[in-house]
Amino acid sequence: MIFELLNLCVEKGASDLHFKVGYPPILRIDGTMRPIKDMPVVSFNDFEVMLEAILDDLQLVNFLKHRKLDLGYSFLNARFRVNLFNDMHGGNAVYRVIPFKHLSFADIELPMSGRRMADRPKGIILVTGATGAGKSTTLSTFITHINTTYHRTVVTVEDPIEYLFEDEMSLISQRQVGVDCQTFEEGIRGALQMDCDVLMVGELRNADAVEMTLLAAESGKLVFATLHSNTAIQAIDRFVNLFPQTLHAQVLGRLGSHLIGVVTQTLVPRKNARGRIAAFEILINTSAVRGLVNENRVHLISSYLESGSSTGMVSLDNSLVDLALSGKIEKNDALLAANNKAYVKRKIEERDGPGGAV
Repeated sequence: MIFELLNLCVEKGASDLHFKVGYPPILRIDGTMRPIKDMPVVSFNDFEVMLEAILDDLQLVNFLKHRKLDLGYSFLNARFRVNLFNDMHGGNAVYRVIPFKHLSFADIELPMSGRRMADRPKGIILVTGATGAGKSTTLSTFITHINTTYHRTVVTVEDPIEYLFEDEMSLISQRQVGVDCQTFEEGIRGALQMDCDVLMVGELRNADAVEMTLLAAESGKLVFATLHSNTAIQAIDRFVNLFPQTLHAQVLGRLGSHLIGVVTQTLVPRKNARGRIAAFEILINTSAVRGLVNENRVHLISSYLESGSSTGMVSLDNSLVDLALSGKIEKNDALLAANNKAYVKRKIEERDGPGGAV
């Protein structure tokens, strides 16, 4: 059953497959959960057969012991990030589709100011957004750009490995937490000993991982890392708040010195077309922004995002306004995704007339 469902997932252009005991399989297509017609309810036996089909012996032992497991799984022309876990009803599996094809900056329509970040020799670039916002895809475009443009050594530390890279101009080593290294911290520490030029950290989850990331940037590496946040300002706050309050000033000073910028994104349904498009917020660490970070006045950065177009900065709300007025997304969808709905509504009406937004 599972291989039939994975094939259907790819054919339908779904982003996720939900495989849950006691329920029929469900696909997420363009952000909407859609039950698969004429599919039977997943039984305990179906779930056990699925586990035996995709897991090796060690993975199966780990899942049975811990009742949860994250892994990457390749099937046909796609790769899947698989999250296995148990709840009160039984087993659950969520398969997220990761295409083998690597997208370019043009494919994801990343603004030029965001693209230029990858050309910097050292520093920290944070890619942030909610779960399912496309952070992994954006990270892969950064690594693909470096791989096809520069002779560099690249190390990724991921849990699990998602996009697979083949060496082109760069030499890429991908390490999976729990397989190739025990923790993110150990993986980052190892990268510092590998003559690494570029480091990609799948997710910053604790203060130790953030500390090692800062050390990597301070040692002259170009570091990409992800965080869960809805705005660039929230990303900086989250980065710092992983540490005790007594260390905030010190961490802000180090971050201000080495931050290149923050790329925050969300996915919005395309207008009159299948699929979703990313709306980006781009924060550039200019001297003015660096001063605010160093002085722990991060909340004042929003004014630079709103008016910093000359430096390449753009707020998520202004990005949504541009997408709506260019006809790429519905105006109502822009409002639903906005951080400040009143602001987006007013901006659309100013540029498109009072009847332009609902």
